[in-house]
Amino acid sequence: MSTVRLAATVILARPPFEVYLARRSASAAFAPDAFVFPGGTIEAQDASEAVRARTVGLELERLNREFRAEVPQELTSDEPTVGNDAAATLMIAALRELFEEAGVLLARTAAVQPVGPRTGDWKRVTEQRDAVRSGALPFADFLAAHDWYADARALTLFSHWITPPSEPRRYNTHFFFAVAPPDQAALADASETHDGIWIAPAAALERRSSGTLHLVYPTIKHLERLARFDSVEAALEYAQRKRVLTIVPKDTADDFEIPAVLENAW
Repeated sequence: MSTVRLAATVILARPPFEVYLARRSASAAFAPDAFVFPGGTIEAQDASEAVRARTVGLELERLNREFRAEVPQELTSDEPTVGNDAAATLMIAALRELFEEAGVLLARTAAVQPVGPRTGDWKRVTEQRDAVRSGALPFADFLAAHDWYADARALTLFSHWITPPSEPRRYNTHFFFAVAPPDQAALADASETHDGIWIAPAAALERRSSGTLHLVYPTIKHLERLARFDSVEAALEYAQRKRVLTIVPKDTADDFEIPAVLENAW
């Protein structure tokens, strides 16, 4: 049985082209004090019938199109392929974690209108976010109380990374790209994450080089891939058509690495 935990991460972007990063708690077991994209491991509630009934965009055809990762010959992986049930669970986890950690809710009303401050009591939503994050209020119950539907159609699979076997904590992580709703302001939850910032990918890499922004290897590699784009539209179009390769980086004395031939291929 695999000890690798399934996880979902969201690369949240806004025009002209900035991404949202938040600093993980100094007491976090994984990547303490590092600036990362919002995300986390799946929970039992993410696989419940109740939350699936409150989520749109989980059609089988779409899941098959999004979850298209291939294992490259240069990097092997013993992890089993993600099935349709797990794929749906990962998308729901991504939507829930984004709401919990960044306060951004990708959802629709029953009338298919985007959710935001103009479509509901946003002060109440902000208060309920803490209850969802703590587990006191299931994500499905939160959505049902507003008659809203989490929108998995807003997520585009960008990449698939698995922590190498040498690490004590291993994650099978699917990174999703999403465009932030124009009327919602991201805000770190001040519990798991702090000091949320919007920053251009190239600027984040520059700050990392100068020693003013702590980033971990997977975040660095994603920012490098994204730094070539100057608009959200271009990055989204790329995400929708790019190849997805399963990456299990090799552990080195200093950090991690992937073969040069895969640097711009995954």
